[in-house]
Amino acid sequence: MESVTRRRHQMGHDKEDDNLGNQQNDEKIQNRSQTNFDAYTIFFVYVGSAGIIYLLMYFLFNSFPKPIIDGPDLSENIFCEERARYHLENITSFGPRVAGSYANEVQAKNYIMSEVKKIEKQIHASKQMEIDLQVTSGSFHLVNFIQTNFYSVYRNMQNIVVKITEQEESDDSFLINCHHDSVSSSPGAGDNAVSCSVMLEIIKIISTSSVKLKHNVIFLFNGAEENMLQASHGFITQHKWAKSIKTVINLDSAGAGGWEVVFQTGPEHPWLVAAYAESVPHPFGSVVGQEFFELGLIPSDTDFRIFRDFGKIPGLDIAHIANGYVYHTKYDQPKFIPSGCLQRAGDNLLALILKLATNPKLADPGLDRHGSMIFIDVFGIFMIHYPLRIGIILNYLSVALSFLHIYKSSTKYTIKELKGWSYVPLVMCSVLASLLVWVLCAVLLAGFGLTMSLSGRAMFWFTHTYNIFLVFIIPSLAFILRLHHYLKEYFWKKIQPFLVEEIHFDASLLIWSIFTFILTTSGLASSFMPMLWTLPPLVIREYVANNIKPNWKSSLHSYLVVSLASSAIPAVVTMEVFFGMFSLIIPIMGRSGTELSPDVAIAVITSLFVCLYSQYLVGANYLCHNLKSFLMFLASCFAVAVLLVLFTPLGFPFSGNPNGPSPKRVLPFHMQRKFHDENGSVTKADSGLWILNFDYIGNSLFYDNEFIKNSKLKECDGPNCGLPYLIPVGHMLDPRQSVYYMNHEDPIVTPPVKLKLIGRRTVLPEVQRLTFQATGPDHMTMYIVPHAGMELVDWSIDRGHPTPVSKRKDSNETLYFVYYSHGVKPDSPWQFYLDFKATGEATLVTEIALCGHYLHGDQHITPLHERFIASLPDWTVPNPWVVTYNLYQF
Repeated sequence: MESVTRRRHQMGHDKEDDNLGNQQNDEKIQNRSQTNFDAYTIFFVYVGSAGIIYLLMYFLFNSFPKPIIDGPDLSENIFCEERARYHLENITSFGPRVAGSYANEVQAKNYIMSEVKKIEKQIHASKQMEIDLQVTSGSFHLVNFIQTNFYSVYRNMQNIVVKITEQEESDDSFLINCHHDSVSSSPGAGDNAVSCSVMLEIIKIISTSSVKLKHNVIFLFNGAEENMLQASHGFITQHKWAKSIKTVINLDSAGAGGWEVVFQTGPEHPWLVAAYAESVPHPFGSVVGQEFFELGLIPSDTDFRIFRDFGKIPGLDIAHIANGYVYHTKYDQPKFIPSGCLQRAGDNLLALILKLATNPKLADPGLDRHGSMIFIDVFGIFMIHYPLRIGIILNYLSVALSFLHIYKSSTKYTIKELKGWSYVPLVMCSVLASLLVWVLCAVLLAGFGLTMSLSGRAMFWFTHTYNIFLVFIIPSLAFILRLHHYLKEYFWKKIQPFLVEEIHFDASLLIWSIFTFILTTSGLASSFMPMLWTLPPLVIREYVANNIKPNWKSSLHSYLVVSLASSAIPAVVTMEVFFGMFSLIIPIMGRSGTELSPDVAIAVITSLFVCLYSQYLVGANYLCHNLKSFLMFLASCFAVAVLLVLFTPLGFPFSGNPNGPSPKRVLPFHMQRKFHDENGSVTKADSGLWILNFDYIGNSLFYDNEFIKNSKLKECDGPNCGLPYLIPVGHMLDPRQSVYYMNHEDPIVTPPVKLKLIGRRTVLPEVQRLTFQATGPDHMTMYIVPHAGMELVDWSIDRGHPTPVSKRKDSNETLYFVYYSHGVKPDSPWQFYLDFKATGEATLVTEIALCGHYLHGDQHITPLHERFIASLPDWTVPNPWVVTYNLYQF
C-alpha cells in the first residue's frame, strides 16, 4: 500500500515536471514569435531599396565618358568623339539614304570613300590598306524573319570594304560591319550612321598606329541593310576576302545612342565573350538578353544573322537600344545622340579590335571552338563571365545545398510546434500557394491591362513610363500581399509567425531551386538567374546571419539588414536585366502591330517581375501587425493613379515634344491599284490613301480627322488582301484593321510597274515554264498565287523548292512572297522564270501581283500625302510613300 502511494506521488511530480517543461518550451516559442513589425517600415524600405537600384541604373545608363576633343597633343590610339561626330553630321546631312537613292548610292558612298582615301594617305609605314567597292547581286531565302519567311532578290548593291594589314599580310581576318543606308523618311543617325562614323575614326587610329596586327582587320560599310539584309549577304557569299574572315563584330541600333549592348554572341566560340569582357572599358550585356532575343519576339533583325547563317561565322552583335521612340523616324537625328555616346562606343570598339587583332584564338580557338559563356555586366563597370559547364556545376550545387537545408530544417521543429503537420508538407503547401499567387496576379493584371485598353487609355505608360509603377507595380504588390495575408489569417493562423516566415523562405528557396534545375537541364545559360536567387540568400541568411547573430529576427533593424543583404546580389542583377529589357520593349510596343495588346503584355511582364523580385521579401507579411492598413494605403495610391491616368493628360500615350518625342507612328500610302484579266485588260482600278496601323490603338485617336472619317475598313479583294505590303507582315499589321480613303487621285510615278510574259514552254510532262520580265522602281514586291489545280515546283528566284509564306489566320491562300530591290540602276530588266505543275484541271496557271514602292525622290510624297500629314497632330510621325498594286492573270 505504501509503495503504491509512493509511486502515485512520484508520477504526480513527473507530470508537474512535464507541464513545467512544456510551459517553458511554449514560452520560448512565444518569445521567439514576438516579432510584431511595422508593415509601413518594412515595405517602404523594400520598395525604396528597389527604387534606389532603379534610379542608380537610370543615372548610369544616361552617363557617358567625357568626349575627347581633337588637337595636336592627342595621343596615339585614343578615340576622338569630335572627329567621329563630324562624320555623323556629314552623313546624315544627305537626308534619308534609301538603297537605290542618290543620297545612298552616290552621296553617302562618295563621302565614305573620300574619307577612307584621305586616311590611306596618312597610313603608318608598317601597315597597308586596300579599299574595294563591291557591286553585288544575288538572292536568298529569309526564314523566321519577324515570324515569317520570304525570298529576297537584290541587284547592284554597293559595299565599301576596307582591309588593314601589316606589310606581311595574315591569312586570317576579322570583320567589323555597319550599314550606311536608312529607311525612308529617316536621316538614320542612330540607325546606323553613328556606327559608320565610329568605324571611320577607328580606321584612322589603327591605320596610323604602330601597334602590330597579328590578324587582318576588315571594315564593311554595307549599303543595304534596311533592304532586308541584302548587302551583307552579297558580301559574305561573294566577296574575295570573305573566306579569310574568322569572326565578325556587327554594329547596329534599335534606338538613338545610349549604351551599346551585346545582345547576340556565337554560335558557340565562348572565347569571344571573354575577349569582350576582358578588353572593353565599358561592358554592357547579358546572356539573358541574348536568349530573350533568340525567342523571336523582337520585330527586327540584323546583319549578324546573315554572317552567322550564310557565312557560318561566329561573332558579337552589338547595338544601341536607348530612345527607341525615334528609331526609323524623322527624329533619328544627331542631336538625339547624347554627348559622350560616340566616345563610349569608340573606346569599347577600339579596345575590342586591338584585343582580337592580337588574339591567337582567332586563327585557332582550339577547345574554345565549342561551348557557351554565361555573362552579365555589373552597372557597366565590369563583366562577370564563366563557361556554361562551370555554371552547370554551380547551379546543381546550389540546388543540392537548398534541398539539404530544407531537410535539416525539417528536423528542427516538432509536430507540436507545427500544430500536427510535418515540415516538408508545409513547405510544399507554401510553394503551391506562392505559385498560385503568381498565376492569379498575372491574370488579374492582364485583365486590368485589357480593361485600360478598352477604356480608351491604351498604352498610357508609353510616354509616361512611371505610370507602370503607379498602375501595374503597386496593384501587383498589393494583390500579392493581400493573398499572403489571407493565408496568414486562415491557413497559418495556428502556427507561430516566425515559423511561417521560415517556411515561406524555404518554399521560395525550393521554387528558385526548381527553376534553376529546369533551366539548367534545358541547357539555358540564363539558369544563372534563378541560381542567384538560390545560393546567396541561402548562404547569407542561414549561414552568415545565423552564425553572427542567431536572434536576428528579434529586432526590425536586424531583420531588414539580413533580408536586404541576402537578396542584394540577385536584386541588383534582376533589376539591371529588366531595366534593359523595358528600355528596349516599351518603345517597341509603339510598332508591335495590331494583333497584340501592349497593355496586356506590359502588365503581365510587370506582374511577373514583381512576383519574382518580391518572392522572398513578402515573407515579412507574416511578421507584421498592421498589414491591412498598409494595403489600404496601396489601394488608395492605386485609385488616385488610375483616376489621373483616366482623366488627365498623364494617361495620354504619345508626345510630340521636340526635345524628347515619343510619337505615334502612322503609315499613309498613296496607293494606286489595277486588276488585269488574262488578256491584259484592266477590269478594276482605284486609288487613294491607304492608312496602315502600326500599333494596337489604330485610328481611335483620329476620330475627328476628315480623312479617317471618310475612309472605310479595307476589304480583301486579291492576293495578300489586294494590298502592297513591303514585307509579309499581315500577321502583325492586320490588313482588315487598315483603312482606305478612296478618292481616285492617281499618283504620278515613273518608272511604272510592268510585268510581261516573254516565254511559255513545257519543260517536263505536266510542267510549264513561264518566263517573265519585270520593270519598275528600285523596290518592288511580288505575290505569286497558283490557281487551283496548279503547283509552283521550281523557279529561278532562288535554289531549292519554293516555300510559301506563313498563312494568315483569316486566309487559306498559298502565297509566295518575293522582295526585290536594286542599288545602282541595272542595265537590263529583272528577268525570271516560274515552273508550274498541273495537279488537276485548270484554265489559268497563276495570278501574280507586282507592287511598286516609291520610297525616295520627288515621287516619294504627293499632294495627297501633304494634305493628310498637315491634318495630323504634332504627336504623330508619318512615314509616307507611294505604292502601286498591279494584279495579272496568266
